[in-house]
Amino acid sequence: MTPQPEVEEHMALTKCPECSGDASDKAASCPHCGHPMRWAGRVQIIEKTGRGWKAIRVLGWLLVVGGVLVLRARPTTHAAGGRPLGWLLAAAGVACLVTSKAGAWWYHG
Repeated sequence: MTPQPEVEEHMALTKCPECSGDASDKAASCPHCGHPMRWAGRVQIIEKTGRGWKAIRVLGWLLVVGGVLVLRARPTTHAAGGRPLGWLLAAAGVACLVTSKAGAWWYHG
């Protein structure tokens, strides 16, 4: 049996733009000064908004769309209270949207 040659992975070293120290090309920051490396990628911020606030937001958009559809309907298809109903639906939708945004903001701190 012939021995298999070992495969070594080499890291490429680059110079830090801040302190000129050697840093790995896979490092997120310089080990000497802590400067973030430009190739490290974006930092993703994940916000955990509760399902209840998301449900209120969806309800708000549905009410707004429903209100607009009622308002845009032809006058011949309107019942006697069609216009006020459209405005009421749209206003309730906007209230839901504002409430969901304020609630999500309040509970995120």
